[in-house]
Amino acid sequence: MKALRLIPVFAFALAGCTTASPDLEPLPGSFTYGEKAAERRTQAAPGTMIQHRFLHQGTMVFETYEVQPDHSYKLVRRSVQDSWAP
Repeated sequence: MKALRLIPVFAFALAGCTTASPDLEPLPGSFTYGEKAAERRTQAAPGTMIQHRFLHQGTMVFETYEVQPDHSYKLVRRSVQDSWAP
């Protein structure tokens, strides 16, 4: 009987889980900010991960890009650190 009470709790918790991650929008200072995908190309092999860091509104932003088959960049990960010691 107690197990039946937990079913709605688990169903509610799982309802918030999604498998697709939303696309990250570039910030001013990002490699791809204000550009079309075809404007920035690299000689790196497709699948290569490129790291980029920059200061945005007083916080340090760390971004990871993946090189696409057409040699353009795709923003795949971003983390922000509020306090940054140079």
